Amino acid sequence: MANYSMKEKHIENLTKGKKSGANIGSRGVPHRLNQHEQKQFNIAIKRRYMTLSFDSRPNLRNIWLKYAEVKGWTSLIIQRLQDGTATVEHDGNKLAFDDYKKASKYAKETAS
Repeated sequence: MANYSMKEKHIENLTKGKKSGANIGSRGVPHRLNQHEQKQFNIAIKRRYMTLSFDSRPNLRNIWLKYAEVKGWTSLIIQRLQDGTATVEHDGNKLAFDDYKKASKYAKETAS
């Protein structure tokens, strides 16, 4: 269920390391995105799912969960692992895939 007091502008403030203005961020949970992560975030908005590599910082995942909630979207996060496999976090449930392409196909079909 969407948090209607939270808006896109609040998420944008968090990505820049500013106060959200809606008491949705926590100092203990990182949200600020660097330039590369901001590009990944913008791509994820277009696709409606996030792709993370094995060495991604938690910031991108944290921001994506809040953004998907604001938009009322299904939360989909593909996690690429070092061995070529992947997991998809679908609304909090983790699904394992034996390769990234299968995980990506699942996310594309679910997001559309």
